[in-house]
Amino acid sequence: MSVVTRKLVMKELYVNRWMIGSAGVGAALAAAVAPLGKTAFNVGALTWLTVVIAYGAMLAIHGVMNERKEQSLQFVLSLPISIGDYVRAKLLGLFLCFLVLWTIAVTAAIAMVLIAPDVPDGLLPFTLALSLYMLTNFAVLLCGALYARSEGLVTAVIVITNMAISIFMFTVGAMPEIQDHLHSPTPVWNRTIFNVFIVELIVLVIALALPLATAARRRDFL
Repeated sequence: MSVVTRKLVMKELYVNRWMIGSAGVGAALAAAVAPLGKTAFNVGALTWLTVVIAYGAMLAIHGVMNERKEQSLQFVLSLPISIGDYVRAKLLGLFLCFLVLWTIAVTAAIAMVLIAPDVPDGLLPFTLALSLYMLTNFAVLLCGALYARSEGLVTAVIVITNMAISIFMFTVGAMPEIQDHLHSPTPVWNRTIFNVFIVELIVLVIALALPLATAARRRDFL
């Protein structure tokens, strides 16, 4: 990785530092509120999801779509880097930005499940599955944003990926092998939950590798 590429990666972290910090505080506070009662749990869980989802959407909008709209991409590509270097820097930079917030949010959620006496530890496997799905979902969103050439297409990708989170929760959460253990006093790790993890990891790798394999080779990237 060239010096310019590394600086572009660090630029993403620097530009988004305040958004990372504010979203991290919001996700941590949402997890802290969740154990205070049934209503608080619903509000806290919904707020936690909203923070992570909205943060991912904002990264895609500001990091990819606005850069095209404001024509700053033309300036970036005038630097001594190739389109492949730009795609690599943008993909890695924005993914790291999301990974920082994701790590804070997931750590807070895991701590809430394990420490709060009124929250069953049986929620831990599903919490991890949902968390990994949200990381994978952002990778798919970022992949789509790098391919899309119009604001409408990026918006469509954001809407579809956001809807997919609800579908995941209702589908995976309703699987008997997972649903039956959500209220267990201890986490239950079975083949179903591990299969979910495996599928998520496969999709995550594909979503991150695809732009590097194809989008980076496009000559009409602008």
